[in-house]
Amino acid sequence: MIPISSKRYILEIYLLQEAHGHATISGIAKVLRVTVSAASKMAGKLKTDGYIHFQPYGTVTLTKAGLEIAKELFQDHQVLMEFYQIIGVEEKLIRKKVSDVEMHIGTEVVFKIKSFIEDHKKNA
Repeated sequence: MIPISSKRYILEIYLLQEAHGHATISGIAKVLRVTVSAASKMAGKLKTDGYIHFQPYGTVTLTKAGLEIAKELFQDHQVLMEFYQIIGVEEKLIRKKVSDVEMHIGTEVVFKIKSFIEDHKKNA
């Protein structure tokens, strides 16, 4: 079982990696609103756990194991983003609101939300 804090970092590293080809500690810290020191410490833990490649003062990229987890987290992220749009959450607030809950919602709940979205689209 991966801790929620680790999942949040893995997802944000994935998003940065997709956007820029890699992530940096300062970029991760900025996105997660933590200190560079805290981001560096977590990067060390994620490296030890085998989820990222990381050199101090260098770039951060996901390992194969990290990428697999990140893709699952991103799929859940996308489902929740779409759900929040459907229920009318203000567009500029959606990413923040999803970020607040996405690591706490289990796969079973995301699956049910995805089914709800599919039913909603059929009946729209």
